[in-house]
Amino acid sequence: MHDNFDPERAQDLEMRLRSYEALERQPYWPGALGAADWWGALAFTLVLLLGGLAWGV
Repeated sequence: MHDNFDPERAQDLEMRLRSYEALERQPYWPGALGAADWWGALAFTLVLLLGGLAWGV
């Protein structure tokens, strides 16, 4: 076990933990993907897949 305690690092980790806990309490996460994003990614994947099959790749 490490005996060297770094108070600055501990303070930084505590600040990060409080920030993530505050984000979890919000109903919406900034940058989170919504249903439309997932459907768009699925459609894009299918277009690429079917386009590759049609192209003969």
